[in-house]
Amino acid sequence: MRIIPSEISSSTRSQAERSVFAALKAIPDDESVALHTVHLPRHHKKRVGEIDFVVIMPDILLFIEVKGGGVQQRDGKWYYGPPGREQGPKESPFAQASGGMHEFEREIGALIGNLRDHGVPSGYLVITTDVDIQRMTEFEPQQYLGATAYAGGRGLAQGIERATGFWLTRNRWARTPIPASLRKKMLEAIRPEFDRAPNLQSRLSHLDVAFERLTNEQLDRLDELESNPRLIWTGGAGTGKTFLAAEAARRKSAHGSVLFTCASTTLATHMARILDDDAITVLPFDRLDGVQGCVFDHLIVDEAQDLMTLDSLDTLEALVSGGLAEGRWIFMLDQNNQVLTPDTYDPDAWEYLRPLGFVYGPMKRNCRNTVQIVDQVRIYTGADLGVASAGEGKPVRFADVRDAQHEATALDAYVDELVREGVSPRDVTLLSASGDWEAGSARLSQRASKIERFADVVGTDRTKHRLTWSSVADFKGHENHVVCLIDLEPEHLEGRLDALYVAWTRARAQLWVACRPGTRQKLKDLGVAVLTREGLLK
Repeated sequence: MRIIPSEISSSTRSQAERSVFAALKAIPDDESVALHTVHLPRHHKKRVGEIDFVVIMPDILLFIEVKGGGVQQRDGKWYYGPPGREQGPKESPFAQASGGMHEFEREIGALIGNLRDHGVPSGYLVITTDVDIQRMTEFEPQQYLGATAYAGGRGLAQGIERATGFWLTRNRWARTPIPASLRKKMLEAIRPEFDRAPNLQSRLSHLDVAFERLTNEQLDRLDELESNPRLIWTGGAGTGKTFLAAEAARRKSAHGSVLFTCASTTLATHMARILDDDAITVLPFDRLDGVQGCVFDHLIVDEAQDLMTLDSLDTLEALVSGGLAEGRWIFMLDQNNQVLTPDTYDPDAWEYLRPLGFVYGPMKRNCRNTVQIVDQVRIYTGADLGVASAGEGKPVRFADVRDAQHEATALDAYVDELVREGVSPRDVTLLSASGDWEAGSARLSQRASKIERFADVVGTDRTKHRLTWSSVADFKGHENHVVCLIDLEPEHLEGRLDALYVAWTRARAQLWVACRPGTRQKLKDLGVAVLTREGLLK
């Protein structure tokens, strides 16, 4: 006989129920289905009721109440359990079985209609696996299976057959056999089979809460370091540096003028919208000539690894009161850049800056990326993003594509999948490894006319739920729930680990990577290089 669940739960302590479970499973019956531990949300005598076994058969709906160990009746009250440790007083097992049967019939009737109207007969069987109860007026012999007749389970099939014959004579409305379609409907009402994993939008919501909690925890660290006039915060992508830089700017603005700068124009545009205080000036580094001659009380530099040259430091020194040696400033720095793009990172500039401030880090709590994204970045680049603290997500998806048109088709199919999972297109950013819209796959997408250029909408009130497209460089310092890396050719990975690092770490919850011919092999080579560099492979 089929039984649901197919294996008994480890939480079932009753050896009697375990015995009946095994005995039901052993009965050679392909048409009947038994369900173990069926809960009743309402019961006339209990807050929550429970039926040990419900058996749906072609001839009857049978309810089985199981009692193991000792059974006693004293003064009309029933007690169960070993001598000296009996539990009670309780209802008789026959009253329990009858009560559960009637409550169940009411519950299932509300879902599929009155069982009598359907001609479905029902009855119950009480089993005491370890003792025999003497005959009494409360039950008929066919309603009961004692230890002797049960015989360790060998007599269960015969006991069920006897109970079925008995109850059929007392269900005058019975129309048997019960149609298979009706039995299926009954089964689905009791234990519907479903596979409902939370959709991606649901996971995004939970991850958002986790991200918010983690970044708020970072604020406590900022409080601890308020007494230091010059700070250098180090940490990988996703450790909350930009969040802290923005909060620091707000706090410093209460005590004087603040200059907030970074290398990225799009990041500066975004931050200018967030930091709209009159005391805060936000400018990308390449536009600092616009404030030449001005001196600010506080300087905050985000993504400072992009400006770690002696010439850049000279420019910044002139803009803060007291200079870099005596002024008040905060540099947010990702030192993974030393590994990823050593040619553009000047170690002499770092050695000059480092002793001037209090260095805190590296920050180890990654509050942006899921475990799966952090692991993939580490595997292929060797970069340390810290410990992924926000939680689990879906595995990174890699799609092998032949060319731009094939990639566009695969991209459309993936976005369709996201939309079906409740994700808004505005939560999806297409990052182009080439940065060329005209030659890229996004232009060939069926959604091409509804894709917005990120550089055009950053810092604005986006009201349309549309995909965004960006070059990797323009999206540095930004993030989105879902990132699709497209237009990725093997040559884009030659000496450009920084691009891979930036692109992959922009995804908060889901990363999708389209691989043109040869790209998979190049990624494999990068992974081998990381293992070799770390001494794990010779």
